[in-house]
Amino acid sequence: MFMIKKRIVNFIFYLTSFSFLPAQVYFEADPFYLLSYEKSFFEEDQQTNPLIYRPTFKIGSSDKDRWSFKFRTEFFRNDNAPNLENTSVRWIGKGDSHYRSMSLSFVGEHIAFSLEPYYFTNQNLDYEVPVRKGIYTRMNDTRPHGDSLLVSSGMREVQFYLHHRGFGFGVSNASMWWGPGLHSSLQMSTNAPGFRHFVIGTLEEKRIRNLGFDLRYMFSHFDEKNAGEPYFSALLVSTTFYSEPQMTIGISRSYLSGHGTLSPTGPYTISKKDAMLLPFEGLYLESKQTDPEDPESAVDLWDEIMVGYVTATFPSSGLKIYLSYGRDDHAWDKKDFLRQPDHSAASVIGLRKYGLFGHENLVGGLEYVNLIKSKFWNKRVPGTWYSKQVYDHNSYDGRWYGAHSGPDSDDFTIYLGYMSDKFSIVPSFNYERHGVIDNTALVLMKRPYLVFDPETGQWYPEIREEYMESVVNIWPEVKFEFRLDVRFEVRNFRFNLYYEKEKVDNLEFNWGKRKGHVIWFGVERTFTEFKLSNPLKRFIKR
Repeated sequence: MFMIKKRIVNFIFYLTSFSFLPAQVYFEADPFYLLSYEKSFFEEDQQTNPLIYRPTFKIGSSDKDRWSFKFRTEFFRNDNAPNLENTSVRWIGKGDSHYRSMSLSFVGEHIAFSLEPYYFTNQNLDYEVPVRKGIYTRMNDTRPHGDSLLVSSGMREVQFYLHHRGFGFGVSNASMWWGPGLHSSLQMSTNAPGFRHFVIGTLEEKRIRNLGFDLRYMFSHFDEKNAGEPYFSALLVSTTFYSEPQMTIGISRSYLSGHGTLSPTGPYTISKKDAMLLPFEGLYLESKQTDPEDPESAVDLWDEIMVGYVTATFPSSGLKIYLSYGRDDHAWDKKDFLRQPDHSAASVIGLRKYGLFGHENLVGGLEYVNLIKSKFWNKRVPGTWYSKQVYDHNSYDGRWYGAHSGPDSDDFTIYLGYMSDKFSIVPSFNYERHGVIDNTALVLMKRPYLVFDPETGQWYPEIREEYMESVVNIWPEVKFEFRLDVRFEVRNFRFNLYYEKEKVDNLEFNWGKRKGHVIWFGVERTFTEFKLSNPLKRFIKR
């Protein structure tokens, strides 16, 4: 027993003796790290990995085993409603929150994996939970976990792949991010926890001379954290032309199908095989028509989302410009798409600049996300993104797994700051609107009812209170946020300090107001880019 304890102590000492190295084995989906990832690309080789689809491994050309360890502890203090987005398993309700984890990533010649055991607690103190109608019930300030102490633990970022030179297959429950955005993503983000899924394709972008490509297919059968436990299938493709500028074109197509909550016409089902093949079907709805005399025979309840991505990166100047455009519905045919391209459409446009004003450590950028209902919303269904109740409004564990602002919204972010290897400070401002067009409020109203008493055989009047939709005003709900992100490194430990001040106007579309503050303090230590050396190999063999 003494020898076992001694070996454990020696092993821990061995790990802590490594110094931090900036090289990466594994790129998380978390946008919290995206700026530092990209800045290092610009500084190292002047050819940036587009990171359109994350997470991704860094396979490289080496056949040597490479490992990465990260130890992390975080503390949050929130004095009002939860308001942080893109936090994956961390739901930061009112009160104190603690997050602790240890992550491990490995890349070998034919195996790649990652895992992160974690433990999270949140006081989940009482606050005034907003009351909104159906399509807005998955906002991040709602309360999907009850009103008692929240404790969660388990394994996140679990991935295991068998591969040959970066192409292979495996299983995962990692949080994903699809698209070039920093603050938001239309189709898949880290706003909700990751869900288990099967993957086949590339583990990283593959290069053939000046051409890069990324190809991935994934399939999932949602668990009880999505009502109805539907199937999820997706196809992701991107191509990068390494030139000046460096151009990336990508597309992602996903389906929710089968199961779901009951529709007005009854349950809708599909075989697993057919659900898996949905991303490969025709682009237009007319291709699904089964009765030549009845166009309605092409209609189903499956929820398709398709998004295209274009990025232009200028390696010599440190500039990246990007655009995403998507639809939450099929077009009937090519003519229909050309006539109404904005039907059920959404977009992200933005830029990031490293080396602002000739200073290598200045960084700035802006991003605008638009999910506002089109002018055809009351004539064509669906009118907006995440509108289908049958699939729990494209949510998982009570939060949208796409854009955190939700349906019929827009979101503008601007930031400017300083980033060096050892210290960074990046303030930002965020302006976010919900219910830009469809902003009816749920109002508690009293209504008279006639109630029959079987004992007396008589009817008598009764006043009941119930929520009903009502047009209180014409204004959307608006959220203003100021953020300050500070990070610094001391003796190979990285300290993260984050502050956010929130102000909401016209809350619940009913003249309400709210203010809140969040403080986030974290400490990380990363050991990366090392191989199993002889001392460690001897330790494992004992």
